[in-house]
Amino acid sequence: MMRSPLRRSTLPSVGIIGPGRAGLGLALALRRAGVRVLGVHGRRLKPVPRGLALSVGGEPPWLARADVVLLAVRDNSLGPLVAQLRTATIPRGLVYLHLSGALTAGVLAPLKRRGARVGCLHPLMTVSADPRRAARHFRGAAFALEGDAAAVRAGRVLARALGGLPVVLRPGQKARYHAGAVFASNYVVTALDAAQRLLVAAGFTERAARRALAPLTAASVENEAAHGPVAALTGPIVRGDTATVRRHLAALDPATRALYSALGRATVVLAEAAGLGAVEARKMRRVLR
Repeated sequence: MMRSPLRRSTLPSVGIIGPGRAGLGLALALRRAGVRVLGVHGRRLKPVPRGLALSVGGEPPWLARADVVLLAVRDNSLGPLVAQLRTATIPRGLVYLHLSGALTAGVLAPLKRRGARVGCLHPLMTVSADPRRAARHFRGAAFALEGDAAAVRAGRVLARALGGLPVVLRPGQKARYHAGAVFASNYVVTALDAAQRLLVAAGFTERAARRALAPLTAASVENEAAHGPVAALTGPIVRGDTATVRRHLAALDPATRALYSALGRATVVLAEAAGLGAVEARKMRRVLR
């Protein structure tokens, strides 16, 4: 039996495979948005938030009743999961959406050959270990979509139900998209780790350093979101203050100095766009070599 494509106004019935951070957080968020969540399926029993039904082992018991199945597993688990699902008895036209930021809908090709509509729905949001907190973070987040037209339509419906912004990626651009997400999330954490260590070495406790850096980082993000990176840029590099940069480099251990210099050289490019003169930029680059 072929299912009819989801209309924009229709909230589908959703099942989720993978009771990890993303799976449980999305399950709670979708339930709160009025979406019927049939259940969450995993390999073994574990505690889940109240109101969610967890099944384990074999095929999900709700599979034949789902309109959309979200595959909320690690990237290296998607292949084996797809191999398992392609032997399941499922209605043609079921929509499968994986949540990987790095992999394309191509990983679901075996399911597509069985008649499923396949795609990706990736929330551009870091996911908290606490499912209740994770559920709150999806509102306002962007959701990257790619895949079959019907799968993309279903993804749009879910993203909008969650209060998010659905964005369809250009073909072949998934890796660039995911690298951008790494810069905005993972590498921010790495930079904050370096900042925290420097503040602790200067006399802060770890807790005080985190509390001191949080509002500074938040203000930088707010300024960038409101005005763009060029207008938001502050600090010694955009001022052409090579003396201060030299003092910074002299105070750092080799690994932190290398990170500072690499980020500094990229910052010079922004500083030039913000008005740093060519002579000052050349001097700054020499200091940051």
